[in-house]
Amino acid sequence: MPSTTMNTEEVRAVWTSEKGSMAKQTAENRWPKIIQGTIDGICEAAAAGDVEEQKRVESIAIRIALKHLKQGIEQNKPLTPLQDDGKLDIQQWNKQLAEIGECSWANCPWLFGECYMYRSIQSILNSSKHWQNYDVFKRQKDSTFVKSRAAVEELARRYMQIVADNPLAQKEGKEEAKKLLFIEMTEIALWGNATDLSLLANLTLEDLQSLQGRDAIRKSQRNIVDNDIEDVWAYLQRTTGQASRQIDIILDNAGFELFTDVLYAAYLLDAGVATSVRLHVKEFPWFVSDVTPPDIESLFYHLDSSEYFPRHEYLEQLLPRLHEYFRSGAITTTSDPFWTTAFSFHEMLSRAPALFEELQKSYLVISKGDLNYRKLTRDGMWPHTTTYEEALGPLGRQSGVKILALRTNKSDVCVGIQTQAKVDALDEEAPDSAWIRNGKYAVISFNEGK
Repeated sequence: MPSTTMNTEEVRAVWTSEKGSMAKQTAENRWPKIIQGTIDGICEAAAAGDVEEQKRVESIAIRIALKHLKQGIEQNKPLTPLQDDGKLDIQQWNKQLAEIGECSWANCPWLFGECYMYRSIQSILNSSKHWQNYDVFKRQKDSTFVKSRAAVEELARRYMQIVADNPLAQKEGKEEAKKLLFIEMTEIALWGNATDLSLLANLTLEDLQSLQGRDAIRKSQRNIVDNDIEDVWAYLQRTTGQASRQIDIILDNAGFELFTDVLYAAYLLDAGVATSVRLHVKEFPWFVSDVTPPDIESLFYHLDSSEYFPRHEYLEQLLPRLHEYFRSGAITTTSDPFWTTAFSFHEMLSRAPALFEELQKSYLVISKGDLNYRKLTRDGMWPHTTTYEEALGPLGRQSGVKILALRTNKSDVCVGIQTQAKVDALDEEAPDSAWIRNGKYAVISFNEGK
């Protein structure tokens, strides 16, 4: 185990050859299934009655290339330079691969290998004529979202009743209730990839102002193994007088989680926490379910449909508010090529200095999901008691970046656990590192960059 005082460059990254690791399981089992899913999706799309013959014929070559990619993973072939697909980033990908040296699918840095796989899929599509803008994961994203119907309708009801119809944040003398509402809304964003609302406190307006509300919140936080929510609230209270309070949210998944993120953005504006919110999306399909620009439009298309969401009473009240936030520019979307590279965020200052400067200026940067957390911490094999600030490296101390990570644990890295005794207790409660892998535990980690 590396020391918590080690330089971040010296901390070993997780490799797919790591025995017993999530990285190894993912490379051996999940990656081939993902590729097969893309092959099946292309096949189904090409078989549609309205597809032009040239596009249908071209799909055959795409499926052959994807099958070759899948076989390479299954047979543990070496990672080879990406073929030129006309995009400017290919040279950098191949330079990074050369710097890693000889490696294969089952023996490579997990973060690089996984990003390389998704860039390989996109390279195959980029090299085509008719499929360049095709999202191979869209059908999966849409079908998953529709299955979350009950959760979407319930959250719309709760939002309109608690936040919109009762502007608690604007009432004097209700500081504790405001704080509890902030905590619950943040937890909704945290657990946004789980449509089981039993994870949440489900508070009424009256609950938020009572002992029952505090108890419910405390119970809901049991599985948050690093919880800096008090520090976040203190920072927000201390800086509430700032004229410009732009919050940046680095999004993770489309579908239900995107709905919770947009709802969270609306809450931050309704509550006066933020003066504007900027949502960061990926430029092309990434890690199956990550948000791309068309996913924003798709979200509202589905939400506006009474066919997909028949209990439309509260959605009909909520949607005009959300539409207006986007129309007015209070909520905007942006993308940056850096988000779809294999670089950790430790390399942001040198690889994307303009993006780094933008985040420095942000009132608060909220990083969603497991992949972003892995990139924040350089996907390193840190001792779990390493502080979040140290694991952030260049984005930590004196960086000027106020960064909040909302992440359910689904990989091999997790820092910020206060004591080794707590680590031992978690290992006993959820053996075989389940507490950092099964998605039932989470972190709310905050660093002010001072």
